[in-house]
Amino acid sequence: MPKSSVSIKSRSIADSELEHIEQCIVRAALEAGDLATNRFGGILEVSSKGTRAGKDLVTDVDRASQNLIARIMAETCPGHVLLGEEDPPDEKQEASEWLWVVDPIDGTTNYINSSTIYAISIAALYRGETVAAAIWIPWPNDNGFELMHARKGHGTWIDNSKLQVRPSNESGVPITGVLASFPRWMPKAFNIKKPLIENPGEIRDGGSACYEQFMVAKGSMQYAVTGFARSWDFAAGILLINEAGGKVMRLDSHGQFSDFNGWMKNYETDSHTYTQLRKWKGLILSGTPRTVDFVAANLNSKQSHVLEKIKTLFRY
Repeated sequence: MPKSSVSIKSRSIADSELEHIEQCIVRAALEAGDLATNRFGGILEVSSKGTRAGKDLVTDVDRASQNLIARIMAETCPGHVLLGEEDPPDEKQEASEWLWVVDPIDGTTNYINSSTIYAISIAALYRGETVAAAIWIPWPNDNGFELMHARKGHGTWIDNSKLQVRPSNESGVPITGVLASFPRWMPKAFNIKKPLIENPGEIRDGGSACYEQFMVAKGSMQYAVTGFARSWDFAAGILLINEAGGKVMRLDSHGQFSDFNGWMKNYETDSHTYTQLRKWKGLILSGTPRTVDFVAANLNSKQSHVLEKIKTLFRY
């Protein structure tokens, strides 16, 4: 029988409440997807958020998508607060128990250049834990897109199909001919052991963290090392992968991959929490559990200053 409630952060939340939130997120993702599709390949207003021209690009579609999602959240889930990539960087917002963490278009550079490897990601967090999520991507089917969604304890779905991460072999060694992903700079920051060098899988680097995680949860990609990237790049994907039977690890302060156990230990409904979540940046390893364990065991980070330098330079 389906669960009637889910235990989250010492609170039992009715499944009907989670289902409502999931449905609202799905609606927002679909409408934002329509917006992105209608503007794709057209004239865009493009600017840079950073100091380097041509880097960290944003368009009027990114902002319109986030505004649309915010409007639907306010209409359907009053009391929830949105934390989005396109918020002003010095936003002094108070966090609430419920936060929607949103990447209105992930892979903006791809989108600007008419590449269909981009995504829209929406996650509902309760006291810092993702409990409902959706990622929308363009797809060559009759609809022109796929929409993946989940809520805690109910699996990951596309339409009526329940998803499962890709099966691994007994050893977890990446399978030749099956897609995998890690950043091109990885050899600069990690000593990659021989078993992984010889068996990395078919490496691809698509330029969208959310798209990669979609592919991991769908079973199209056996593992991915993703980042360094922000909370909005991972908030939805982590739940979708976990609910599809996958495993998620984060590079910790010791330069090792360890189980991802949330964004913060002590969640308070204040501006400090909001700022912490906004500034969070991490490197995530996700995929089929045995393969994730194999990859983690065969990566040793180099000196911490190398990782810190790369963290400041590279971002989706």
